[in-house]
Amino acid sequence: METFFTVQEQTKLFLGSCLLGLPLGILLDGFRFLRMLWPHRGIAVFLEDMCFSATAMLLLQCYATMFARGELRLYYALGALLGLILYLMTIGAVWSRMLQRCKGAVQRACSRICCVLCRNWQKIRLKFVANPKKQRKHGKMQKNT
Repeated sequence: METFFTVQEQTKLFLGSCLLGLPLGILLDGFRFLRMLWPHRGIAVFLEDMCFSATAMLLLQCYATMFARGELRLYYALGALLGLILYLMTIGAVWSRMLQRCKGAVQRACSRICCVLCRNWQKIRLKFVANPKKQRKHGKMQKNT
């Protein structure tokens, strides 16, 4: 069994790792869009960044396991970083401008959805959670019986 990669195989692996930048860029754009819609503070940004980093590491490890016989090399990470940078400078820039234009419409739609959910939640809550006025009436009814 062969224990090393030829130059051609290493080149293919590097170019393949560059393609990992595409899903990473899409994930990063998703987090950027969330930050654009609802600006949030340090802990939420930290958690999003940790989620992004963990996903990037998982993708690199899966790539190495599936295509490189489990050998994780530095140039895979560099290829993924290069692919991510290329995505952000090309498709990501266009996509970001489109999302910026849609920001207001998405915020309005989300607020409407939240309002509808809140109204429905209030109705559900009133059926199952004790209402002080109903408790008083119910208490009076029990005393009368």
